[in-house]
Amino acid sequence: MKEINADNVSRRNFVKGAAVGAATISVAGVLSACAGGAPSSETPDSSDAAPTTENVLSPTTAPTAETASNFNVMPESTTKVGSTYENLMSAITGETGATTKYTAFSAAAEKDGFPQLARLFACTADAEKIHIELEYALAVGMNPDTKKPEAPEVEAHEADINLIFGANGEIYETSDMYPAFIKVAQEEGEDAAVEVFTRAKLAEAYHAERYLDAYNNIDTPDDDKFYLCPTCGYIHKGEAFTACPICLVKKDAFTAY
Repeated sequence: MKEINADNVSRRNFVKGAAVGAATISVAGVLSACAGGAPSSETPDSSDAAPTTENVLSPTTAPTAETASNFNVMPESTTKVGSTYENLMSAITGETGATTKYTAFSAAAEKDGFPQLARLFACTADAEKIHIELEYALAVGMNPDTKKPEAPEVEAHEADINLIFGANGEIYETSDMYPAFIKVAQEEGEDAAVEVFTRAKLAEAYHAERYLDAYNNIDTPDDDKFYLCPTCGYIHKGEAFTACPICLVKKDAFTAY
């Protein structure tokens, strides 16, 4: 049996690597020739590349429950559904809990050294307040004796856990609760409630997106500001937008965080 030693293996690998490299160069030359040019060893000049442009959100059409494709009610929904008035009260209760929770999460993030997360939680808390006021106004119109629910006690955790709690709540609202409430409002002919629920539903999806993005980049934050739409509670991150994609309110009406 022929003895195998390190020198034999090393030389064999070198010869094999050289052969593979030569074959690769040969194939590259053939492909280049087929394309009408000779193979080149020069690195392309990056200055010749097409300049990149920042994508700017500039919506012109507002989505509605009748035109958008993401309003289906979840199968085996966990949402307790009642009349439109009862659903308004349920939504107000949920949004009140979210506001209280995000306010506590904001304070915890600031304390733990996550200033951008603190701004995001504070911005989202204020977004939920917008939903509360819109829904409460409709509820009072149906029943003048309507009272707002008491804010619950909440507990803040580590920043990453708070972001997941937030994202899970927003995903539930946008995918389960609000679609179910919208369907009832449509059946009862409560057009104002359909619009309020619709805008809240769409805003919650963006809130979840902001939370998950923050979760994925928790250790590599940037200096971007968050912008809150005063009409529907949509939140945009960064400067690259001209208007709200939900209600078309212009950027200059937004509040920066």
